[in-house]
Amino acid sequence: MGVDLDGWRSYGRILPGSVDKRDFIEKVIRTEEEQFHKTLSDGLAILAELCKNAAAEGKRQISGPDAFKLYDTYGFPFDLTEDYAAEQGMTVDREGFDASMEEQRERARSARHEGESMKVQGGPLADYTERSEFVGYDSLSADARVIAIVADNRFADSARAGDKVLVLLDRTPFYAESGGQVSDRGVLSGNGVEAEVTGLTKAPHGQHVHQVTVTGGVLQVGDTVKAAVNAAERSAIVRNHTATHLLHKALKEVLGEHVNQAGSLVEPDRLRFDFSHFGAITAEELAAVERRVNEQIWLGTDVDIAFKPIAEAKGMGAMALFGEKYGDIVRVVRVGDYSLELCGGCHVRNTAQIGLFKLVSESGIGSGVRRIEAVTGRNAYEYLDEQLDVLKSAAALLKCSVVDVSKRVEAVQGDVRQLQRDNESLQSKLSRLEAAELAGQAKTIGGVTLLAARVNAGGMEALRGVADELKAKLGSAVLALGAVADDKVNLVVAVTPDLVSQGLHAGKLIKEMAAICGGGGGGKPELAQAGGKDPSKLDEALQAAEHLVLAQTSGK
Repeated sequence: MGVDLDGWRSYGRILPGSVDKRDFIEKVIRTEEEQFHKTLSDGLAILAELCKNAAAEGKRQISGPDAFKLYDTYGFPFDLTEDYAAEQGMTVDREGFDASMEEQRERARSARHEGESMKVQGGPLADYTERSEFVGYDSLSADARVIAIVADNRFADSARAGDKVLVLLDRTPFYAESGGQVSDRGVLSGNGVEAEVTGLTKAPHGQHVHQVTVTGGVLQVGDTVKAAVNAAERSAIVRNHTATHLLHKALKEVLGEHVNQAGSLVEPDRLRFDFSHFGAITAEELAAVERRVNEQIWLGTDVDIAFKPIAEAKGMGAMALFGEKYGDIVRVVRVGDYSLELCGGCHVRNTAQIGLFKLVSESGIGSGVRRIEAVTGRNAYEYLDEQLDVLKSAAALLKCSVVDVSKRVEAVQGDVRQLQRDNESLQSKLSRLEAAELAGQAKTIGGVTLLAARVNAGGMEALRGVADELKAKLGSAVLALGAVADDKVNLVVAVTPDLVSQGLHAGKLIKEMAAICGGGGGGKPELAQAGGKDPSKLDEALQAAEHLVLAQTSGK
């Protein structure tokens, strides 16, 4: 990297640990540099195409939405877009770019507002301080007293069947969404009342606020109800939550200690874990991570949970999440000697309860952040069963046993490659034969040899092959060839170099021809291709080639 060790040691006095992590830091910087170069390369290719298309349409400006898409989707800086456009003699619509940027911000604000609309940080609960106890770590049901009902953003004395309200209980087994773990769901019942708990949030003073739909009877403040969590969903959630802790540790072991949680979602049917990492993850690394998690499950390790002073917890080596706020006393979740984290969520009592862990997907979701999705227990079994069904179906189609599928696929791939080679050889022969027949149809227009003809070609590549054969036969010519494939028009125009030097331009010719067929395209002076939507107009487009060539040769 060109930085001497003394320099690193100087940094080390300012940033402790930077010397020991020199190799890691270099790798991160190198990866970021390579990613930025790729961003520039991809962006320049797209920008070059935008400039070419704008020029073909007679425009001298890149539109604001196009520039914003380069910035927002591909990460290409706006100032570089302006610089490149200026080199091409073009400008960029800055006002349009700013307008697109503001539209994006407004969408983000709207989405944030919608997300916050279900929160209860304001309104009547802002100053509500009556205590509500959470008992859901140890019990999935509890007798509880209704201490408050909120309907239409105001306190109410009761709620009837069909009403959707917020309910506070003096004690509750329902976990409120926090730390990535989703809310519990379940029912409130008693004294002729039935109500469905669809989710929970936390009030400003920490009470669990139940989002409730009353399904029968009348729910009143002061009522005693039985609050019961959906046990099957909670069981699935705790499996996924403890598995998330094991996954976090396994990623650190396989990829390095730099891995840290960047986001988490724990639901009944899956877990999603976002984490910091500077590059792609290999299949071998993912397999190692999955294996380590399952090994901890197979060990049947007890999960111990204790409340500790935060200094003591950190002294034990417990992982704390960056950006999270912790009190003086924290909840420490320990999985044997393997994992130790600060966590307020719900967990299994023994890792064997997780049953099975299976990675479903891994991807990059941003610069330096990757995402893993996984399933556990019954969902892992069902996922693997579905994959086995796919494998069995493939075996049936290939007429072989499951264990021989890969060998059979390799054999089929070999057969396909041979057929492709045979097809290319036949296509080449057909192109030569067709070119020989077509060559005699050439005309002289404005002193230029022109061949405009319909060709039996299955695709654009085959059409270009015929054009190459005709150029070899005719020597100096303009070729305008068209074909219909899959109810769409393919057009190719080729101009030999000697005629290009006289001012003929394939791209300009094909643009006019494609427009007749309801399509568009373009290209270089020597070769251009285009598509069209109306096959019935192909002959008309080919006939138009004569006056288009005549117009170019006469300088009109």
